Amino acid sequence: MATLAIDGVRWVNDRVTSVRWGSFDQTTNAWAAPTTIVDVQQVVEAIKSGKEVRTLFTLGGRTFLGPKVSALPYANGHIGIEARVQDGQIEKSLEDLPAV
Repeated sequence: MATLAIDGVRWVNDRVTSVRWGSFDQTTNAWAAPTTIVDVQQVVEAIKSGKEVRTLFTLGGRTFLGPKVSALPYANGHIGIEARVQDGQIEKSLEDLPAV
């Protein structure tokens, strides 16, 4: 089963503006296709359409799916993204992903 996964982010003024993402196959633990860098709005649209988007981290040479990503409305009407950590869990966040 493939999941949309984000493995890199671009920040401007404490806001994610772009991500590196792609379809990640959990059964093979590998990208199902090459990753691309897209505007964060494409991620927001994917989330709104019901697709699961997760963070993806490499630790010790192995990849691991991290927290789910959700859309986050800002006060000025802009919609961004954030990683949703379950209560009581210590997880990596978007800030822990490499810059693209």
